[in-house]
Amino acid sequence: MTTVLAVDLGSASGRVLAGTLHEGRLDVTDIHRFKHEARRREDGTLTWDVATMEAETITGLKKALEQFPDARAVSIDTWGVDWAPLDERGELVGDVVAYRDERTSRTLDAFRDRIGDREFFDLTGNQPATINTANQLFAFLQENPADAQRVAAALFLPDYFAYRLTGVVGWSRTIASTSGLLTPGGGDFNAEVFDRLGIPRGWFGDLSADRTVVGPCTIPGLETLTVVRGGAHDSACAVHGLPIEEGKRAYFLSCGSWSVLGAIEDQPLMSDAAFDLGITNEGRTDGGVRPLFNITGMWILQEIQRQWEREGTPTDTDELVAQARELPAASGTFDPDEEAFATPGDMQRKIDQALDAQGAARPDSMAGYVRVIIESFARRYARAIGELTEATGQAPDQLNLVGGGARNRLLCDLTAQISGVTVVRGPIEASTFGSLLAQLETIGALAEEDRASVIAASAATHVHVPTRS
Repeated sequence: MTTVLAVDLGSASGRVLAGTLHEGRLDVTDIHRFKHEARRREDGTLTWDVATMEAETITGLKKALEQFPDARAVSIDTWGVDWAPLDERGELVGDVVAYRDERTSRTLDAFRDRIGDREFFDLTGNQPATINTANQLFAFLQENPADAQRVAAALFLPDYFAYRLTGVVGWSRTIASTSGLLTPGGGDFNAEVFDRLGIPRGWFGDLSADRTVVGPCTIPGLETLTVVRGGAHDSACAVHGLPIEEGKRAYFLSCGSWSVLGAIEDQPLMSDAAFDLGITNEGRTDGGVRPLFNITGMWILQEIQRQWEREGTPTDTDELVAQARELPAASGTFDPDEEAFATPGDMQRKIDQALDAQGAARPDSMAGYVRVIIESFARRYARAIGELTEATGQAPDQLNLVGGGARNRLLCDLTAQISGVTVVRGPIEASTFGSLLAQLETIGALAEEDRASVIAASAATHVHVPTRS
């Protein structure tokens, strides 16, 4: 029996969980959950509250050791692209600025003067985007030159928290592969990108593979834990924990506030079609590549519910989805990727306008709007599966759908039906599940070839098969 711990930090909340491997089964225990939020400084800069994230992580790990005193290891994963500047003493230089801060938009033209959009894709395998670490670093150098002079190291966010637990500075491959600083496929840092953008190469050391040891934890009360790289990027962790039968070709869809759809490949996709579709190539925990693209996520449903509640009508997501399930097919749908749906506010009006434009009837109930939203996402996912098949040249046998969207059976049913591809729903907490498995492999408690059998024995899944009309 072996227990390891996982810290999964999202952009609005965090959690600490324990995983115990016993007789070929991984049992997961929820230990500690907390909320945090980005904050605006007086000058308008959007920053992360990393102090709260760190304190709550330590609190959660101490709770975990109270319950599982023999726990051996811990790994931390976060969202991609964000980074922390450290000085020569290992202290933060100012705040950790969030990827949504407007500084990268202000410096975008100057960035493009150094590296054009298509050239950036060719150099890195990542899509050009203002949120990329490369863009953030360039903006930092342009707008905060005095602070930049004090920086000795730039750590990606999960590596920063691993450093805070161990005192060891390092750079994990999966999280670095989201940055726009590596060669295509995440082989190593790309010296040309650093040179062209004027980013000091000395801010970054050697790239470390995932499933390696960072070092012993030095926090008082946590010294029995070893910190490992169990897949520093949350999406990489999720893919590592997917239930895929041997010989099956699977695409994955991580469906939450934002949706990420991708394939599991050995080499990056670098074709014209891949660039035109917006595919970005990120690393897998086991060393492969995840060609993927982003789709506006279920936050549209969350946003319309917030609107209704502001207007005085309480909502219950499960009840609304159940009611929507009993309704006939929507008379019209919308494209979730349209620019209007990327910004908050008045979501019902935006849906009405999209339906009006195509002569479709407006819903006459909240459940009707939920039906339109879910069906719109299912159609967008089906189209994305077709686009990814065109880019990879191989259709999938199944779509593994994980994340919060895996709780939505109507979404899974409609996605299977419209795409014609079998949908395997779950595990919902896939990122944590993958992190725990990777840790067990790292410390030698689980053989890589046994991972699939442990997933099959442990993961709660449901299969949605497309029906013939």
